[in-house]
Amino acid sequence: MTFKSQSLTPAHKDFISLIEELNVSLGNITGDSGESSFVAGDFDLSRDGCILVYFGNEAVACGVFRFHSDQTCELKRMYSKVPGAGGFLLNELEDLAASKGYVGAVLSTRRVNERAVKFYQRNGFKEIEAYGKYVGLERSICMGKPLASE
Repeated sequence: MTFKSQSLTPAHKDFISLIEELNVSLGNITGDSGESSFVAGDFDLSRDGCILVYFGNEAVACGVFRFHSDQTCELKRMYSKVPGAGGFLLNELEDLAASKGYVGAVLSTRRVNERAVKFYQRNGFKEIEAYGKYVGLERSICMGKPLASE
C-alpha cells in the first residue's frame, strides 16, 4: 500500500470523522472514548502537529502531538483503520515533531488496549513513570522514546 500524509489542524473534516471512529473503538475496548484528554481548541500550530494519512482519497489514519515540555511532545488521538497506516503515521508524526525541535515523545494509553501497547512497544516505546493526570492510575500505561535526530 502506498500512503501519503497531510499536515493540518484538528478542525479538518477528515480528522473529525476519524476521531469519531476512534471514540467508538476506544469506548468498546476501554469503556472510555478518551475524548476528554484532547481539546482541539487548544491546538497551537507553532508547537503542535496533526497528521492525516490517506490511501488514495480516503483518510485512513490520524494522530496529533502536543507540547509536553520544552523538549518532549505528547502523542494523542492516534488511530488507524488499515494495516500499515499506523506505522506510517507514527513515523510522520515523529518526523514532524523532530522538525519542531522535540527530542522525545511520550504517550498514555489504557493497559487493556493491548493492541495499542504492543504497537508502541514494536515502535520503540518503553514504559515510563506516569506523568500528569495519569499518576496513580493503574489502568493507564505511560510510554516514551527518544526521537531520531535529523
